[in-house]
Amino acid sequence: MRVSCVTASYVADLLDYPGEIDWALAMERIISAPLMSTIEDIIARLSKARLDGIEFWYPHVWPKNLTLGLVSEIRERLNLFDMVCCACAGGIGDPEIAPYDTEELFQVAHLLEAPLIAGHANSGVISQLGKLCAKYGVAVAYENAVEKTAAEILDVIMLGDEWVGANLDTGNLAMQGGDPVNAVRELGERLMHVHLKDVPAVGSHQCVALGKGIVDVVGVIRELSALGYSDWLSIEIETGDRDPTDAILESVDVVRAILAS
Repeated sequence: MRVSCVTASYVADLLDYPGEIDWALAMERIISAPLMSTIEDIIARLSKARLDGIEFWYPHVWPKNLTLGLVSEIRERLNLFDMVCCACAGGIGDPEIAPYDTEELFQVAHLLEAPLIAGHANSGVISQLGKLCAKYGVAVAYENAVEKTAAEILDVIMLGDEWVGANLDTGNLAMQGGDPVNAVRELGERLMHVHLKDVPAVGSHQCVALGKGIVDVVGVIRELSALGYSDWLSIEIETGDRDPTDAILESVDVVRAILAS
């Protein structure tokens, strides 16, 4: 298994960490900020973690802002740190209502050589995504949000074809009172990607360093190993009141210690 970080962890970075996260305003600020300097700043702060990859949240690589030149710069910067773009993250939209906007997200993932999009989607659009996936060679890993069980996640992804699987967000599931360890077991081979997130309590939207909350991180990783999962563990620590870098670095150490045990 390889370790990455989701840049959505820095959602409140340009809001100066006011406490509560205003997601719409945060996205607006990130999209209107200089793309490359924002990405370089995040990579520099994460450099001590020696990550294997980065998962770019779409506002950081917004289609309207991303030129071929910037794509080359991003890939060069990742190469300097021996990293790859392991995924793109964010809402996929509806290809019937906004076909060009949805296709642009696949184009971005393709240009960055990301193998998949890990994000939210309405269940009604899942069956429509296979054509775009096949066109760009980019899979879709559906991210749980309100689901409490693996069965609920499977109900959604089974609407798609072989290009559609699950992105298990451990924090989101625990927040809903679900069991992430059992979810790994039940999702089985439909599991394409993992967002490793921890929360302090059921019902809490706050994020904490891995192992500091209610998610059984050791159990999740051991169950993934038993499953034969060899893909990405993408750490996500969205904080509204402080820079998440220290918690991310601490979490990387936790994950690597578990993987080495």
